[in-house]
Amino acid sequence: MNCCNLIKLVCLWIKILHVYLATMKSILVLGAGRSSSSLIRRLLERSEECNWRVVVGDIDLSVAESKVGGHPSGEAFILSSSDNIERDKRIAESDLVISMVPAFLHTSVASVAIANGIPTITPSYVSDEMKALDSAAKDAGVLVLNEIGLDPGIDHMSAMKVIDEIKADGGHLIGFESYCGGLVAPESDDNPWHYKISWNPKNVVLAGQGGSATFKEDGVVKFEAPHRVFRKLRSVKIDGTIYKGYPNRDSLSYLDTYGINGVDTLIRGTLRGEGYCESWNILVELGLVADDVKLVWEKGVIWADWTKTFLPAELSHGSARDGVKQMLGASDADLDRVEWLGLFDENHGPENVEGTPAEILQTLLEDKWKLKDGDRDLIVMWHRFEFEKDGKRQEITSELALEGVDQTYTGMSDTVGLPLALAAEHILVGPGFGETGVRVPVTKNYYGPLLKQLEELDIVFLETHRYV
Repeated sequence: MNCCNLIKLVCLWIKILHVYLATMKSILVLGAGRSSSSLIRRLLERSEECNWRVVVGDIDLSVAESKVGGHPSGEAFILSSSDNIERDKRIAESDLVISMVPAFLHTSVASVAIANGIPTITPSYVSDEMKALDSAAKDAGVLVLNEIGLDPGIDHMSAMKVIDEIKADGGHLIGFESYCGGLVAPESDDNPWHYKISWNPKNVVLAGQGGSATFKEDGVVKFEAPHRVFRKLRSVKIDGTIYKGYPNRDSLSYLDTYGINGVDTLIRGTLRGEGYCESWNILVELGLVADDVKLVWEKGVIWADWTKTFLPAELSHGSARDGVKQMLGASDADLDRVEWLGLFDENHGPENVEGTPAEILQTLLEDKWKLKDGDRDLIVMWHRFEFEKDGKRQEITSELALEGVDQTYTGMSDTVGLPLALAAEHILVGPGFGETGVRVPVTKNYYGPLLKQLEELDIVFLETHRYV
């Protein structure tokens, strides 16, 4: 082959490559943290068949690169923590955006995507700011799909499937309870809290601040103040194991979301292992989970003295454990778990002595509750539907128990990330969900296809029906 023919051949291949690249879709994933592992892996695995490329951005470039893993259809880039120039450029170049950044940033991401006519998916609860984008998204003809992870996400879809089936079959729903927890698999459970961190550590602390809870029980609207939330426990049995559930902050908003106004009972809550809630309540009542005030402690402070700063002066002269016990009347078993964390330690202390109590506590929890090499997490979810049909009271329970593979591809990563990946494919490859605007997946056009595909990926609910 002479030189001229070789040049022509190269030019031809370049043209073919440009045409191919022009036909490829581009998925932009913003955020490559703990919950993004399974999402990114699934998108890359499907990239050849779906003809898309996966662009992953994170403030830590090495994290984004590790998740892309050198895949030919993947690209990693660094997200700036000081400006959005590169982020917004990448959004404009994409065909779909999946926002895995902290929840307060979702609205900013969605605003840019809407302005460029690009659909957006997030796993987080819809904020008031996100709701305000509904008209703009409809005008742009794009879908902004939120609450499509685990909780929220799979909980919505699995609940609405049964609720709609009960209604379609002529049943009258009387009560609905729903609990979910991200815990630790039995073989990796080696601490008295029966807990390890499989998602954003900051959110673990903030979600456990014990804000007031409102719910409906036996026809009565009830309110639990923050200091009582972790005492309002319900025993839930999943796959033969008993867990303790406490109510989330606002269950009543789901009367409208789920279309179940008129039920006697509506409780949405979180599941934890035996003893967790009682000991965590000690941290809540002491104020260790507060995140609204910045404080400074003396350098070199030991954990015991740090804990004493949350006690009344008259209780801070003896041991930290005795002071906490006198202040709260806590049991020895509950205090043993607090001591295991190290909050009464008289030999070591926090490395960082500036920040909110929640931030200082988080550093301790990240160390003590770390998923170690070989550890596996556990996702548990449980729904209870009480209804009446043909004059007979009946009950359906629906439960999920899923263990992760390792400390990277966790059950949490699977249950948060896979619904996002499936939704992305449904939007880009088809047939789509048939909606625009700011939406959550509580109707059959979402749960119909997605729950079926999740079952194919071994995320399966076991339903039990009985008369009561």
